[in-house]
Amino acid sequence: RHIVVLGCTGGAGQTVTGLMMGHTFAQQCGEPIVAIDVNPGPGALARRTRSQTPETLTGLIARADQVTSLTAVRRYTSRAKSGLDVIAAGKNPVQALDDRDYALAFRTLDHFYSVTLLDAAAAIVARVLPYADQLVLVAPASSDAARAVQMTFEWLDGHGYDELRSRAVTVVNGVSRRSMDDVRHAESVARGRCRALVRIPWDDHLSLDRSPRNELKALRAPTRRAYLALAGVVAGGFTVVPERYQEQEATR
Repeated sequence: RHIVVLGCTGGAGQTVTGLMMGHTFAQQCGEPIVAIDVNPGPGALARRTRSQTPETLTGLIARADQVTSLTAVRRYTSRAKSGLDVIAAGKNPVQALDDRDYALAFRTLDHFYSVTLLDAAAAIVARVLPYADQLVLVAPASSDAARAVQMTFEWLDGHGYDELRSRAVTVVNGVSRRSMDDVRHAESVARGRCRALVRIPWDDHLSLDRSPRNELKALRAPTRRAYLALAGVVAGGFTVVPERYQEQEATR
């Protein structure tokens, strides 16, 4: 299945949420899990894991016909200690890849991975949402959260993704005692308009400066439990069969 992780606003914690969810799935699932980084920047997902290859998503797509085994796929991935495979973005992925490229990437990875997570830059959201089975929306525990959640929901509905929005999981990231009023306000906007709400507590270890190679074991126990709960909620949505799979069954 394909999980697309989107931030409702800048600095929401989209990338670290996707990465920690990927680590959790990799540790708990017992099957190959891959995360794709197409959200470039100093805090990019691929920069938060150990780099083991110069290859990128662009290279994988260009040579997709040669990728005939999991071993071949892993020439394009870096592997975290959790077992999560991470594919880095190319130097200019947003402009360089089109809809057909993303379709080919998903089609290739589906042969070898049970779950594919995608950390998507705002510029490519429209290109990858058609392939999403699950949508994880991340909002910061701040005064801006409620407005950001409202605007994100309105954008999704306005672009024909109301059904996907209704099955989304909304994450409020960086929750502390001081932010509880803002958290409750954001949740009141999202409640009833998405499938579930999950709170991730504030944790100093999630700072890129504090821990540039983020791993679950560095987190406080409540934070690890929160990510486990998030992974469980997202996995619970896998019982819903996406329309594209229903169409595939109908044509067999």
